[in-house]
Amino acid sequence: MFRKIASFTVALVVVGGVMVSVPANAASKISQGVACKKSGSTTKTSSGTYRCSRNPLSTSKKLTWLTVNCINTANVAVKAQQDATKTAADFAAQIPIIDVGIATEKTKRAEIQVKLDNANARLPEATTDLNAAKIVLAAAVTPAEKTAANKVVTDLTSAVANWTAAARAYASKIRSIDLTVKKLEAAKLVAVNKPTELARNVKSAQDNAKLICTPGL
Repeated sequence: MFRKIASFTVALVVVGGVMVSVPANAASKISQGVACKKSGSTTKTSSGTYRCSRNPLSTSKKLTWLTVNCINTANVAVKAQQDATKTAADFAAQIPIIDVGIATEKTKRAEIQVKLDNANARLPEATTDLNAAKIVLAAAVTPAEKTAANKVVTDLTSAVANWTAAARAYASKIRSIDLTVKKLEAAKLVAVNKPTELARNVKSAQDNAKLICTPGL
């Protein structure tokens, strides 16, 4: 009788062990972040397709089950970081070049401004002389006086036209230079602000990946 009771007790213990092992196995079922052994192996569950892989966002080499969506999104975030690093470096390298361009344009502007100021100063002088020459021409009596006065009027008329054209050309060139400088300064501003913009985009991609890769989601 004692042996039967003992045997029954052992049987209960065995059965109990089996019953306890079920939840233990269930706890290690495939889900986000659960350890796995064979890299690249995939399996489908009711919550999606999982792949045994290292998390691209982690420095750990540990293999875990990750949803395909998690892996793809994490890879996008990693590539965004790599691209951002290269792009930021490219823009940083452009800043000194842009600065040289701005300095060069401003130097040219200063030189042309001197010429414009000279043209603007000479134009009214030539205009005044032309008006005086016209009075002289009108008062000329002899053919010789008229010929001489007419030549002066012709020369001064040409001078006024030339100074007017020069002033317009110099003013136009200055406007063009100002536009170029404005564009270069805008490009520099973009280059200076690009790292911040890229960092913001990278963080957004990483946050999205971390959310998708969070266990239980």
